[in-house]
Amino acid sequence: MLKWTAEKTAQITNGSLYGDPKIEVRGCILDSRLARGGEMFFALPGERVDGHEYINAAWEKGAALVIAEEGYFKNRGQIPRAPEGKALLLVNSGQEALQELARFWRIELGAKVVAVTGSNGKTTTKDMIAAVLAQRFHVYRSKENHNNELGLPLTILNTPPETEILILEMGMRGLGEIKALCDIGKPDVGVITNIGTTHLELLLTQERIAQAKWELIDALPLEGAAILNAEDEQSVRKASSDSHVKLFYGLSEGLISSDIRGSQLAPKGALGTEFQVNYREQNEDAFLPLPGRHNVLDALAALAVGTVFNVSLAEGCKGLRELELSKMRLELRPGISETTLISDVYNANPVSMQASLRILRERAMGNKTIAILGEMYELGSSAVSGHREVGQTVAELGIGALITVGKLAQDIAYGARMAGYPTNQIYMLETREEAVSIARDLLTDCGPGTWVLIKGSRGMRMEEITSQLERSEKRME
Repeated sequence: MLKWTAEKTAQITNGSLYGDPKIEVRGCILDSRLARGGEMFFALPGERVDGHEYINAAWEKGAALVIAEEGYFKNRGQIPRAPEGKALLLVNSGQEALQELARFWRIELGAKVVAVTGSNGKTTTKDMIAAVLAQRFHVYRSKENHNNELGLPLTILNTPPETEILILEMGMRGLGEIKALCDIGKPDVGVITNIGTTHLELLLTQERIAQAKWELIDALPLEGAAILNAEDEQSVRKASSDSHVKLFYGLSEGLISSDIRGSQLAPKGALGTEFQVNYREQNEDAFLPLPGRHNVLDALAALAVGTVFNVSLAEGCKGLRELELSKMRLELRPGISETTLISDVYNANPVSMQASLRILRERAMGNKTIAILGEMYELGSSAVSGHREVGQTVAELGIGALITVGKLAQDIAYGARMAGYPTNQIYMLETREEAVSIARDLLTDCGPGTWVLIKGSRGMRMEEITSQLERSEKRME
């Protein structure tokens, strides 16, 4: 991570420095509890808590420099005195200072930057890209979903100086947000996993979503490379008028010929997938420790990024076999009554939920199945139709029992009924506690061998259902 003096930090931000100007700072935190020694702590105002209230706590935990907003102290009396060997930097805006410092370190770092966005699969694809590129390079990546105006600069400021390739995830809720993130991260390679219907609530049309996602490609330098899904209609359409170098990936013929292509997918082990991959004259047998067609597509995107940096397919496939994922994504856990839980609780939209249902059906291999599905957010005018489409998929796949959680998720049940799903196999519930109670009864009745999918949007906290249904054993491999 960076090693600056407090004085240099003040010069970059044009702030007012109090305390020891020569003290060295290493890394960056937004939570005072994460201080380990030497960090700069940003005292940012928030909806629930104000970081200014934790300035002394940050110093006590080991932070070297506190960056706070000057306006906070105007009506609050005296500015806090920095302890000996510590410093306080006052700026107009903590968020703007965070972003400006990240811009500065991004340039000083000199690493190549790969940025990933899309309606589905951003975090998984980021993890896969890191696994592929780590075969040849010193790689650093965004932690979990640090993909917004705070998380992205935080990631950059904590990037080690020996990093050769930095992988940044970029999220968005509206037009201009990815452009702003690109202004900080300055990507050399851009990956769009797909352009779906998430964020319709704010952007209203899929065309505007495509415009917002494409800000990543527009921000690339002329010599930059765009990695695109050949099966995604919006990406193919936008690419037709773009002048960057483009690499397409896919599993089917798609809408345009794929430069890197996967085929012959087959389940392997509890949650793994074997497949063939081809790029120009290279052909490799690949294994991914994840199930589902959509995850293989993300793996192809990662291998395509690898080719940009001259990582061979053989090296890239080795990286995929060693993949380590961010938490709460397709975790296989032992359930009560000798059952198996697929806990995919990080987030949800119609496409990802349908994909996870197919994984449930595929991996259960004829055993009994239960889907516990929560609400999906940010679908706007497509909320009703999106939930009902998921219900239709439940019916088409013949899932054994359906438990819905929350008012919006009632439309999953409605969609399932409209598609001919038996009413006596549906349980529409309001709370997680009710879902756990019904699920426990069903698992007792269904008995050993039953497979359960648990999924919903992040705000539903579906992991609490997982924790109540799993046996007290380690995560399954």
